Amino acid sequence: MASGRGARRRSAGGGAVMSGGADIHNVAAEQALLGAVFVNNEAFLRVRTMLRAEHFYEPIHGRLFELCEDMIMSGRAATPITLMGKLPPDLDIAGKNPVQYMAAVMAEATTVINAPDYAREIRDAWAARRVSEAAQAATAGVGAPGADVKASISTLLGDLDGIRAELDDKRVSRIPLADCVSGVLLRIDAITEGRIERGATTGLADLDRAIGGLQPGALVVVAGRPGMGKTIVGANFARATAEAGNGCLFFSLEMPSEQIGARMVSDRAFREGAPILSKQVYEAQLDRSQRERVEAAADQLARLPVVVEAAPNLSVGEVVARTRATMDELRKRGVPLRVVVIDYLKFLRASERYRGQRVYEVGEITAGLKALAKDLEICVVLLAQLNRQVELRQDKRPELSDLRESGDIEADADTVLLLYREAYYLKDKTDAESLAKLAMCEDALEIIVAKCRMGAVGVVEAFCHAGASVVRDRRSWGAPQ
Repeated sequence: MASGRGARRRSAGGGAVMSGGADIHNVAAEQALLGAVFVNNEAFLRVRTMLRAEHFYEPIHGRLFELCEDMIMSGRAATPITLMGKLPPDLDIAGKNPVQYMAAVMAEATTVINAPDYAREIRDAWAARRVSEAAQAATAGVGAPGADVKASISTLLGDLDGIRAELDDKRVSRIPLADCVSGVLLRIDAITEGRIERGATTGLADLDRAIGGLQPGALVVVAGRPGMGKTIVGANFARATAEAGNGCLFFSLEMPSEQIGARMVSDRAFREGAPILSKQVYEAQLDRSQRERVEAAADQLARLPVVVEAAPNLSVGEVVARTRATMDELRKRGVPLRVVVIDYLKFLRASERYRGQRVYEVGEITAGLKALAKDLEICVVLLAQLNRQVELRQDKRPELSDLRESGDIEADADTVLLLYREAYYLKDKTDAESLAKLAMCEDALEIIVAKCRMGAVGVVEAFCHAGASVVRDRRSWGAPQ
């Protein structure tokens, strides 16, 4: 442990040093925290969710923290005596052998109750070093001949977002059951009194009842085969959220903003029996009456706090950065950002870490979006494609196992909604039985609640006019239940 990085750091004898660049550190805090752990292993349990070995500046301190973790989490005591055999006896640490050094560190120990504050000092110094390194790498990248400035910025944003996520203290820690149930009662009171908002509406009352709306901190996956209405449902969520007075950010990674706008206008202008298709709106195939309806719908939509980002091939870091910027913009207008819709997973770009390994890339993406939802306390709605195996079955209703590319999608999602329109598979058939079925289900959309952490699974039936980009509660249109 005395070689390499540790060999040039002879500051392990103590002292706090907060200098510029990659040398930012606070060795005194590292020693005080380790001393507290040696004195009382409870100190480790207080900080284990916020601190990792790599956060320490001194490699020997990181190694000692790792050894303590191994011992304590396996039910054994971590003290200088029990750790003595884990390190080479002739290891030199600032002129001391391991036992002498650990004894000296114990003399500098902070208290158990103060351990989290020292852990934050250590972690903040690590974050400062990483920010400095990321900035230096970005500067070197943009300064190289023929540099891809956009790629360098994307990499920098991704690095900074990862660093920021490490500073989040909202991690699972040990909490007495009494505190848990007390928190539940306080939450009930806060919701009842309006101090905490319920989940943002999906625009579908039946679906809201089934899943509790679009909850803050949740990742909701809406998946289906092509033609099932993923974008329609996502746009409906966005419009309904905004009509309730909440901000929404819609990432259109596939369609240009004009096509999304045409779909929303067609939806808002919808009249049963006299729909205006989104294709008509986009291609300006409108008579005078339809033009008036479209203009009225456009005027109503223009007042809503919906922001459309039509940029292809974004990384999760870029999504996070743009979400934060939009949240700040809406906050200045007195509007809270409650929902982010991403259309869709296929066009999100992962980092270079798992390049070419799509399963791991998807896992990285969904984990990043889940972290975004929790960090900003918003609901992230991710649209996703189902695999082709659905088409090979007699019953083409989708299942959780049909999610493409990674089981992490299901694991990271709080809610998974699978879309199914039987009419899609019947529209090209000409036999009498198929035509009869089509007449019965032409406007039917099944929203299969395949996973819901805070509710039951089941099926919500909705009204859907695909051509007009409309989704409504089925009972609202007098359809049979």
